[in-house]
Amino acid sequence: MSKTPTKNSESVFFGPKELLTPNKDPTGIVKTVFTQISNIHRLLNQWFRVIEKGTEFVRLICALKLHEYRADYYPQQLKRLMEDLLEAKNVLKDIVESVDIINKQVQVLPKLHSTGLPVMNTWLAPHFASQVLTMYTSLCKEFKLKEVVTENIAHCRDEKLIEVYASAWEYTMYINMESVAYMFAEIGLSSIKKDVK
Repeated sequence: MSKTPTKNSESVFFGPKELLTPNKDPTGIVKTVFTQISNIHRLLNQWFRVIEKGTEFVRLICALKLHEYRADYYPQQLKRLMEDLLEAKNVLKDIVESVDIINKQVQVLPKLHSTGLPVMNTWLAPHFASQVLTMYTSLCKEFKLKEVVTENIAHCRDEKLIEVYASAWEYTMYINMESVAYMFAEIGLSSIKKDVK
């Protein structure tokens, strides 16, 4: 009969050895870029959901102001609609502040990744930083526009001007969705789903 060998306490342990490959990301830049761009993607989706909801409030305010307007009458329903619109504006402000934090972090990445090699598929770190800065600047302009609409729509008495305010809230004037779509496609994210234009 054969005897089963006993375990020797001095036996050698064999385990997988990590191989160094050119795709290795020792500084974590790729992961950071992916995480930050994914966060921007999520925030932009949230932005357009809030814009869509705010558009409903703006349209209701316009209808109320135009159909129940009298010089000495302030419709009671207007107060609640304005509170909802103000809340939507505050959520947009939070989104802009979050993108500002991401922008500050991404602007440092070109200094950390100065190899001249692409961070993801084809984009260099400075290209990502430039796109995020452009996105942040665009969001700031959009937010300022929405803020002006929120501050003035309840006091507007001019039928044409109130329609301009409604359109300014509903439509995206400053964000270049095409360049944003390219940035998201570079890291494998879908384009932003927005129901409003």
